[in-house]
Amino acid sequence: MEANVIASGQERRYELFFEPNELPRVQYLLETKQFFSLGKLKKYIQDNTGIKLQLSLKEQGAHATAQLFEYFFHAYEPVSPLMEFENTEAEAVALSGIV
Repeated sequence: MEANVIASGQERRYELFFEPNELPRVQYLLETKQFFSLGKLKKYIQDNTGIKLQLSLKEQGAHATAQLFEYFFHAYEPVSPLMEFENTEAEAVALSGIV
């Protein structure tokens, strides 16, 4: 799996990339909190094209954030609001195999 990882203190940020046609599926799986299914999707190796999912995991699974971006005209633009997950939902993100 290809993921850019940025560590800062107790926070880890990840950037995962998907094929452009996967946007509706990735968005649906995030909104319905199907993190294990999201972890099974094929990741795209290349950045600067398609879909980017930014994840942030804090405090050993106590808090997570996610936001989707789509590549438009040489830059990624947000296509979803910043989603926040707490406690058991955040732990599910951490354990899902997404990252």
